[in-house]
Amino acid sequence: MSLPVPRSVLLSRALQLKCPQCGEQKMFHHWLSMYPVCSHCRLKYEREPGYFLGSIYVNYGLTALSTTLFYVTLHFGAGLSNWWVVPPLLTFCILFPLAFFPYARAYWLAMDLSFDQINDEPDIPPPGYVGPK
Repeated sequence: MSLPVPRSVLLSRALQLKCPQCGEQKMFHHWLSMYPVCSHCRLKYEREPGYFLGSIYVNYGLTALSTTLFYVTLHFGAGLSNWWVVPPLLTFCILFPLAFFPYARAYWLAMDLSFDQINDEPDIPPPGYVGPK
């Protein structure tokens, strides 16, 4: 079994959109389309249906936080009217999640691996196990 990959390395690979486990292959073949497994280390990206639901929360959270900070800075800090602030922020709220989509998925997988490293060894039955009857 290989040594656990440090979290900083996992995050670096996620920012490069590479497999978080080996860092050798790209995770996406199109901006919104992900490979099912890494062709180098055979890491299965989507473990089960709905696995990347958490990445949606990451994407939404960053979009909401950024929009709020921009609004407060531009409206209250710079004194701009809502007529000047809201249209660009609405555009941002549509385009940013699309641009950040692959990074949110890569980050989600990297964080999952940082907490639960994949064990490639076969399951070994406990001592005294006799098998199914």
